[in-house]
Amino acid sequence: MSTQYTVNSYLLDRLKELGLRHIFGVPGDFAFPLLNCIEKNQDISWVGTCNELNAAYAADGYARIQGIAAFVVTAGVGELSASCGVGGAYAERVPVVAIAGHPNIQALNNVQFTHHSLHGDFSAYARIYKELTVAQALLTPENACQEIDRVLEACWLEKLPVYIQLPQDVGSLPAEAPTEKLALSKPVSDPTQLAALLESLLPLLSAASRPAMLIDSPVGSYHLTELVESFANKSGIPFAATFTGKSAFLDETHLQYLGTYQAGMEGAVNQLIESADLLLRLGIQQDETNNGSAAFDLQSPHVVDLQINSAAIAGSNYPNVTLRDVLIQLSEQVPHRQFAFSSQQARTNSVPFEPQHDTPIKQDRLWQRFGHFLQSDDVLVVDLGTCNMATTVPMPARTRVVTQRTWEAIGYTLPAVLGAQLADQSRRHLLVVGDGAFQMTAQELSTILRQGIAPIIFLLHNNHYEVENALQEGGFREMHYNELQSWNYHQLGMVFTQMQKLLGLRVTTESELETALTEAVQAQTEGRCVLIEVMLAANDIPSQLTKTLNLLYHAQK
Repeated sequence: MSTQYTVNSYLLDRLKELGLRHIFGVPGDFAFPLLNCIEKNQDISWVGTCNELNAAYAADGYARIQGIAAFVVTAGVGELSASCGVGGAYAERVPVVAIAGHPNIQALNNVQFTHHSLHGDFSAYARIYKELTVAQALLTPENACQEIDRVLEACWLEKLPVYIQLPQDVGSLPAEAPTEKLALSKPVSDPTQLAALLESLLPLLSAASRPAMLIDSPVGSYHLTELVESFANKSGIPFAATFTGKSAFLDETHLQYLGTYQAGMEGAVNQLIESADLLLRLGIQQDETNNGSAAFDLQSPHVVDLQINSAAIAGSNYPNVTLRDVLIQLSEQVPHRQFAFSSQQARTNSVPFEPQHDTPIKQDRLWQRFGHFLQSDDVLVVDLGTCNMATTVPMPARTRVVTQRTWEAIGYTLPAVLGAQLADQSRRHLLVVGDGAFQMTAQELSTILRQGIAPIIFLLHNNHYEVENALQEGGFREMHYNELQSWNYHQLGMVFTQMQKLLGLRVTTESELETALTEAVQAQTEGRCVLIEVMLAANDIPSQLTKTLNLLYHAQK
């Protein structure tokens, strides 16, 4: 067996340098040389998924926990299947490396007719991926290693997906092992711009009596959460998260954490944010979920917009100023003060949940119980629809939330929990998914069992895309096109040869749910995956979600 060091070896070494221990994907002939190299690698494991879309979703979940991820597919059919997942990673700023095995260089250059091609044209796939990624590379004998470095550095620094087109003959060419590390130094601020920003901002902070911070998901993507909380500790300024900011991994037990802000909604959190005499907006994305009709006036001297690599105060822009540097400087220069505010975030679920014997489960009660079930250090993966209510309960310390708040592809979460748990197997992983979303990507339950990981899956079964019924104009209407074929989800273990690895439970009442939760905790300690099928009535929409959906509907009109 050849031990020659190749371009494929170089690519795997660079991915290992970035912290990867797993690569997801589906085998395909044009990718065989790279897959054979992965097979021999001692440090990176191959995780074969059931289809290419799920490989992209799993990589997305992995990257949100590990910091970066990669998947390998074959040209054309494979990469187009994965493209929806790559689009989601781009929309949500998730660093994923999409690697597509392609025919040899001669076939590509000669537009030679072959399978998986559009009449011999493989360049169309690169053009498609140019719209979905921040950097792209066609590896050639002359540029392979340099291009690998370029796109991987862009992926890491920009927190966006990249695309590598890997001809099968190029991957097998000899290469020199890297002698220097990748250039992953974080961007630094322009000193003049940073000084000018601080000159304007520090007096505003000193004069403010009711300052507040509002935080969005890019804070988590760029690993700035600790700096934000450090600044909060040193300054005493309270902070809240946007609806999408649940992905910023903030400590919701922090004494200065106010809760979740949602534009247009009533409540104490919104009042505190909107009445602040100085609002620091950290990484805020402008959309109907975070701002809607209540968008803040960015020309106001009371609103400071701090993006990842720029800032603005009262219409004055400060380019090339990084949020990292701003937070460091503010932590050093802003003195601690005591501000009058009342945190609206419940610190604990202090009132015990008393199950009502033989009472059918309703969503409002389900989420009350779910809040008690969460533990510190959990990773909570949440799909869309009524499942979103799982993110509204008080989160214990160091809980990490993985969800798609912008792209909103239903079915994302089952493969995402596969990726997330492979990235960090020291934490307990919980998945909340609806029956419609589960049917989209159900095959990946097989891969979860094959990999021997053990999430607890809460599957909400009501035979509908229920949230779509709730989004109808004029209010809730049950539409036939939102109906689903019913499955016996708790019996899916019978399908798999690893049936002993899955504990399937069906619950219809509050007392049955209580028993199932006890069994789930025990089964997970034994390394078994648990699927709890929660039977819910059609038309059962959580009261809080009804208000949210009405808000979003009016914002989109």
